Amino acid sequence: MSKLPWKARTYIFLLTALMASAVFISILLIGSNFTLWIVSLGAAGVIAALDHFSVRQFGVQIEVSVSNAIKFATVLLFPTPVVVISIFGGTVLGEVFLHRAWFKKIFNVSAMTLTWVITGWVYSSLSTPSGDYFGSFINVFALIMSSLTAYVINTSLVCLVISFAARLPFLYVLKQNSKVSAWHEASLFTLGLFLAVLWRFNPLSVALAALPLLVVRNSYQTANYLRNQTQDALRALVRVVDERDHHTLNHSELVSQYSRMVAENLDLPQEDIETIASAALLHDLGKVGMADDILFGTKGLTLEQRKSAEDHAQVGAMLLSKFPLFDRGSILVRHHHEHFDGNGYPDGLQGELIPLGSRIISVADAYQAMTENRTYRPALTPEQAIARLKEASGAQFDPQIVETFIQALARTSTDPTPLATPASSSTSLAESQST
Repeated sequence: MSKLPWKARTYIFLLTALMASAVFISILLIGSNFTLWIVSLGAAGVIAALDHFSVRQFGVQIEVSVSNAIKFATVLLFPTPVVVISIFGGTVLGEVFLHRAWFKKIFNVSAMTLTWVITGWVYSSLSTPSGDYFGSFINVFALIMSSLTAYVINTSLVCLVISFAARLPFLYVLKQNSKVSAWHEASLFTLGLFLAVLWRFNPLSVALAALPLLVVRNSYQTANYLRNQTQDALRALVRVVDERDHHTLNHSELVSQYSRMVAENLDLPQEDIETIASAALLHDLGKVGMADDILFGTKGLTLEQRKSAEDHAQVGAMLLSKFPLFDRGSILVRHHHEHFDGNGYPDGLQGELIPLGSRIISVADAYQAMTENRTYRPALTPEQAIARLKEASGAQFDPQIVETFIQALARTSTDPTPLATPASSSTSLAESQST
């Protein structure tokens, strides 16, 4: 907890205080109503069971649970105090069995409870008591507004703590999270309404929703598994390229770190920074099938060999374009060997016609290549490599990028270190989140 930025600590303490107040008031309002306590504890047990089988989203920071369907159903069926106790109790029970830092557990309980406090208040304020869910325009409006409230509040609370903890722009984190969570949450709210209708018809009939909930959970798990497998497979291929030659081990990782450093110093939008860093990591992917005599040759290449070597930029871009996770970076990979004066490859682009990310990767790649041992020459010193970058500025490299790179390098007292990138959002903060 002490390693958290003060904004993140203050934010978590504030949410905890608000949550404690809401729970205390709810306990007083339920009082000695035995029936409401039974309902609250029963719903809490179901929520805890579903949270225990939550799914880690693509990335490392967020996990989601189909328990939101149960939570939305409690909002539609019961008074707000029951909603608060059910969700507070269920989230607490769910967190008890998960191995993560205590302050992450407190945040998850607080954020989840407050999300549904506000959602319950919105629904009870707008809807007609005991009315049919679709019996009037105002009830339909209440359904829509309460589901939107739950999604917006939950997503915002989680994204804000990630923003504070990882020192990333809030809007960037929000945008990344919203890309994959909106339709998932919409399906859960629909299932929650389905559960509420079944309950009103016959409480025992809610068992019919067990299979749809299981299908939603498994489909989401499968989607995340495939995303992770895609990322892992591409990273493994990059590792294969780097490890084929011990002189260039970790080359791609370092190029990615240098590229991130330059992009950050140019004050680019966070989404562009992440795209450039990812493309830089994968910039040599096309070399995976390159012949050893080309990759490790100590003599000059023949014209045919040089053409084959130059094809790696196009091959890498083609491979990346097939994966939705990395398609935005494929164009940067294709053009990372273009020259500012138009004498590069594969398309002979010139000046600012070369994508900015490609110009950044070009400088980072060249510097890292010059400062590592190769079969045909020893490594240059950083000073010698910088001198060569300056010599090629305006011809091979974008002068602005060279200047920014040198300035950023001078401000870096140690080698650049990789930064965690945010992932997608939904219901709670996962253990591997940097907070």
